[in-house]
Order: sequence, then C-alpha cells, then structure tokens
Amino acid sequence: MSDHPDSRRRFLKWLGLAPGALLLLEAGCADSASNGASRDASSGDTSAGDTGADTSSPDASPSDTGAPDTALADAGADAGACEPTGSDVEGPFHLDGAPQRTVLADADEPGERIVIEGTVLGPDCRTPVAQANLDVWHADVEGNYHDDRTEYRLRGQVQTDAQGRYRFETIMPGRYPLGGSTRPAHIHFIVTKPGFVPLTTQLYFAGDPFLSPNDPCGSGCNSGDPTLIIDLEPGQGDISQQGRFDIVLRRS
Repeated sequence: MSDHPDSRRRFLKWLGLAPGALLLLEAGCADSASNGASRDASSGDTSAGDTGADTSSPDASPSDTGAPDTALADAGADAGACEPTGSDVEGPFHLDGAPQRTVLADADEPGERIVIEGTVLGPDCRTPVAQANLDVWHADVEGNYHDDRTEYRLRGQVQTDAQGRYRFETIMPGRYPLGGSTRPAHIHFIVTKPGFVPLTTQLYFAGDPFLSPNDPCGSGCNSGDPTLIIDLEPGQGDISQQGRFDIVLRRS
C-alpha cells in the first residue's frame, strides 16, 4: 500500500482484520465529523515555496472573476433537497503538512489524468465559502498510498477562491483489495474553515461496481451516500476526464 514496508501491516490493522475491527470502522464513520473538529481549522500552513511544490497558476486554479457557479445548489435548495455533504472515515494514511498546490500528480505519475472542481457552500447550499482549506490525498493507479513527507506524492492542500470555488488536477486513483473483495476508487478530503464543522470524507465515482453494497468496507465507509458520488465526463487536452464535487458544510 505504500513505499514503507510496514505500511501494509499498518493498513490491514486499521482496516480491522483483527477481532472487533468492524466496530472500529463503524465508530470511525459515525465520529468522523467530531474527529475532524479536533483538528486546527487553520491547518495547512505549509506553502509551495517552502516545499518546492507546484504553485498555482491561472490554468490550474479557479478564476477570481465572475459570478459563483451555484446553479446546481440553487436547484437543490429550491427542491427542498439541500443537505450537508456526508462524512466518511479518514483512513490510516493521512499526512499533515501537505503543500498548497493544485496539481497533485507529477507529470511522470502513471495513470489517467483527471480534474476535480467544485464549490464549497454554506448550509443553505447557496452561500459560497471563501478560503476554505481542502486537504486531499489518494492512492496511486495501483491502489498504493505513499507516505514520503519529502514529496507528498498524490497529496496536497487547495484553498477555495473568493467565490468558494476550487480545482485540482491529479490521476484517477486505483482500487485495492480488501477482505477478499475490492474497495471502490476514492479520494480523501478534509475540509476546514473557521465557523464551520470540519468535514472528513471521501469522494467516489458513479458506475464503480464496488460501491456499496459491494464495498467490502461495509458500514464502516459511506460509498453509498449520494452526496459523495460524482459523474465524470470527457476532459480536454491532456485531461482524460473531469468531474464536479460541490461540498456543503455545517455551521459550527
């Protein structure tokens, strides 16, 4: 699962292949919001200049001009369907201090290039949340996580612009085996902003055959939550696919 030889053992231990582990997963799912609340909402101080990481460019980040893109959120609110984005377990492979950057995958990283973008909104599903911090990480194309704190491979932090918008480029994460089956492809998020409840969650992709109820993580993960599942559509240029993940936070 990682560059370090003990990481697979650590991962399997966390997943609960020991007795009573399902209870751990279920508790992690139920408590993910409260666990996130213990984090400093201003985490992610590391700058790209300090780490040598990629810096934001006009091509890789949302523009600061124009009206916020909240048509989807408005439609949901008008239909009475406004609800906060669901939480999910953090998992064992989060690393603090990932650099601020909008390109998580180096140019030579194997895999299909994708772009994820969206708007972080308040609980009314209308009000953009500016300067929210998104801590993002995921597995490589083979389903392995990497915990090298020098490179922070496939990890990064992204901030929303004045209209609450964010955008990052990476590769499509691979699935990995678990308990005789396979976990669906997913991307981890921790979203923080003072005044809002920190959100720890995972993003999934529509059409993945291992989404709940086929997810071997079972009730410990929320791959059946429709607020966490997005469609992908063809991208442009070097980007194979792109998708939109709007995030709705709760007030603290």
